Amino acid sequence: MNSKRVFFALALTALLLPGCLPEERVWWSPQGDVAVVAAGDSVHLATVDGHRGRALNLSMEGSLFKSVSWLRDGSGFVAQRTRVVAKWDELRGLIPVEEIRSVEMLLPLVIPLLEAAASLGDQAKTLEDMISGLSEEQMTRFAHAIRRKFEQEPERVEKLLLALPKGGELASSFKKSGTGYEISELCVFKLGDTEFIDSKSLTRSLLRPALMPRMSPKHDALAFLRLDEDGESVALEVITLDDGAEQTVARQVNGAFDWTPDGRALVFMAPLGGEGEKLQSIHRLTVIEENGTFTKPGKPATLATAITLNRPVVQVLADGRVLFASQPVTLPATGTGPELAPRLYVIAADGSAVTPVPTAPGDLPVNLGFFIASPDGKHVAVVESETDAVAVVEIDTGKTQIISPPHPRWQCRTMPAWKSATELTFAALHEGAPAWMLWSEGKPLRCISESWSKTKTAKWLEQKSDSTTNSSPISKPDSTR
Repeated sequence: MNSKRVFFALALTALLLPGCLPEERVWWSPQGDVAVVAAGDSVHLATVDGHRGRALNLSMEGSLFKSVSWLRDGSGFVAQRTRVVAKWDELRGLIPVEEIRSVEMLLPLVIPLLEAAASLGDQAKTLEDMISGLSEEQMTRFAHAIRRKFEQEPERVEKLLLALPKGGELASSFKKSGTGYEISELCVFKLGDTEFIDSKSLTRSLLRPALMPRMSPKHDALAFLRLDEDGESVALEVITLDDGAEQTVARQVNGAFDWTPDGRALVFMAPLGGEGEKLQSIHRLTVIEENGTFTKPGKPATLATAITLNRPVVQVLADGRVLFASQPVTLPATGTGPELAPRLYVIAADGSAVTPVPTAPGDLPVNLGFFIASPDGKHVAVVESETDAVAVVEIDTGKTQIISPPHPRWQCRTMPAWKSATELTFAALHEGAPAWMLWSEGKPLRCISESWSKTKTAKWLEQKSDSTTNSSPISKPDSTR
């Protein structure tokens, strides 16, 4: 993420889920009868026989559709959407008053700053250079302030922008149809059937986007990530579905969190140092009382410390154990530290012990950051980002099955999704093209998307531009190890 270069970006999406890595595209309902599927440039409800309802009108850019959390009864789901509001006055009443004020307080600074930038003449300083010292949150507010000032004095602001390098592009973007102020929302989408959708907004923001919603498995509460008030870090928050009461659980976390099976506590990762820190702590904190109301957050219990080199992931299993990936290490260590292959680990439900999943050496990929446990917590599906191989690992025994072998020059860009405890859907090559596949224990693989246009799943895998092949451990040809 480069906020100095793209100061209009609401950067939390790019921070958490880079587009060049495997990402979620399929979310099965708790009953496993229907899935929300992001395919091509649209989002559909789909069944395991490949039937797709019409595209859901979610009023969002497909690239921002990153996570879905189903309601417990399968009657709907929660997802993020981004919608555009054309005029500043239309925002009033939609977003918090504090956000309106924080942008408007910058309006008197817009013209003087643009004039100062224009006066530099031959030095050709861009507007980005002028504001490069601002924080992410300040840049976002200032970007909205420029747009608002353009609404008020379009000719004056455009003249000043045209005097700046790249200023003409900015002025043109303000006048382009369909653009405006982007509001980030978390919405509950209720399903009448596969052809109808109704929505209710839980929280909206212009400055602090909310992402990664996850429903409590026992209560009508939702956990999610939000850009923190400092505009630089990420906070973990919870909100109730009925009255929209919100509470901050923890600040300066990363993107890894999950609910405990009783739906009352959250397990999450947080760096021990600053941004980019490899050393991560895994914490557990109770946030909901037995009656479903919020409890005052106390001090979280630290369950373990992990070393993550890639995407941090933590998942709570059905029996309360916690699954995560880490490099094995004993401290102190000589030099810059050991460069050992990462492993999967399980924390006991009571936090008393951490044990490795007993996979054979070389069974897991080097970039062990893309895995998801089955609903019953007995298996974990693992994909690579450098090949298109997919493996299923039995957590207690470490037995590993390669359910989809690697193909030369292909890379996975789609996370697998469990339909049930014994059925997994994932992306794989089928008749030479990326497709949506179903694996069931003891049964042949089946293509779900056979009746779809191949463009719908074309981006689910990516073909390398050169002939380099990957020889990482999960790519071994053995079907079972």
